[in-house]
Amino acid sequence: MSSDPVILLEEVLVERGNFCLEITKLEIGPGERVGIVAPSGQGKSTLLMVLAGLISPTRGHVSVNGVDPAVQPPGWRARNLAWIGADLELPTDLRVHEQVCLSAHLMKDPTPTADHINTALSCVGLDGYEQRTMSSLSTGQQQRVALARLLLHPASLRLADEPTASLDKGWSNACSDLLLAQPDPMTVCFASHDPTLISRADRIITPEGSAL
Repeated sequence: MSSDPVILLEEVLVERGNFCLEITKLEIGPGERVGIVAPSGQGKSTLLMVLAGLISPTRGHVSVNGVDPAVQPPGWRARNLAWIGADLELPTDLRVHEQVCLSAHLMKDPTPTADHINTALSCVGLDGYEQRTMSSLSTGQQQRVALARLLLHPASLRLADEPTASLDKGWSNACSDLLLAQPDPMTVCFASHDPTLISRADRIITPEGSAL
């Protein structure tokens, strides 16, 4: 593993209501594909939210690309972390191409064209959906829009919470390939119950949260 991990957690404690998660040490290096696997309620989403800077731990050291993501401005997180949450939180009044552009505008070199956006949508089987509103799509289609947005994001770290949960087997397999089959040094950390996606991880970690 690289001496400069992309992700480093040391002596981390997270307390949320009646739940706590402790992580003594976690290192994830450049280019690793790491699956977070545990029963529901054991801290998979909590761990990802810590990595995404969406919640701060009660104590401990969190470093993502050399900084604590929780204290960075939202713009830093938007540029440096490609994120799909379990709750997609995609504005339903936007059209599909507008959703994908939310990531595309972060790219500066090269600036993405309509062809780039259409190619990303084609990869997830949404050719011709550019002008459809999000509210007109099924949950599975919305999840594929979120993945298309992720594919265009320039960040070298991808964090995904149950990215295939609403997909049928065929699209689950295809989207697993898209999520993970990226050139180094892309680092991917995902939480999932999907055995196909889990089987493609380089390494599995198993958080064990507990009740307070």
